[in-house]
Amino acid sequence: MSAEGAGGGTGDVFERVAGLLRLARTALSQATTVLFQPTAKGEKKMAAVDRALGELWQEAEDLASAGLATGADQNGDIRTVITDMYVGEDVGRMGVLARQVGDIAWARQTKPPLPGPVREAVRGIGEDCLALVGGAQDAVASPAAAPVTDAQLADIGAQHVRLCRVLLSGSASLDVVDAVDVSVLSRCYVESAQRAASVALHMALFRETAPAS
Repeated sequence: MSAEGAGGGTGDVFERVAGLLRLARTALSQATTVLFQPTAKGEKKMAAVDRALGELWQEAEDLASAGLATGADQNGDIRTVITDMYVGEDVGRMGVLARQVGDIAWARQTKPPLPGPVREAVRGIGEDCLALVGGAQDAVASPAAAPVTDAQLADIGAQHVRLCRVLLSGSASLDVVDAVDVSVLSRCYVESAQRAASVALHMALFRETAPAS
């Protein structure tokens, strides 16, 4: 996604990608709210998820299409092709993950809450994931912002491992449906964080390797 691919100057590239991360975070945040704060406003929250995902997927599809079209051109810009492919794939996948969280959250509206310790473990992973996605958005938007760190990703991964240990040991006393929901939710948050970090890293490299003006 070079200046040409973005339809403007180099700054537009970073603004657009930051906007995609914002949409992904909005969808995931709204879905998480439905999961942990089930209220009469659940339908409105899910509608907000749908709106954000609709816009996100359209943008991701546009990037993927642009990347393929440019890649077929021997004179295409390498930076454009690679960035469109990487960013389009990552943010598109983040949309799928947010959709999964939303679907589980909505289905659980009529079910009893998860047991406290497991519920808090999932909540902690979700909150840290959302914080990381927000940090990735900031890092893409401004070179002055703090970068996403390996330590942040490692911490989220470690939380996931601890939760898996609880699930596999049977100590949480969950039925199969609840255990599957918890496992999928945790994986969705972990992968969302990984994808956001990947976008932030790629855009940092994109900024670092920009041709001298």
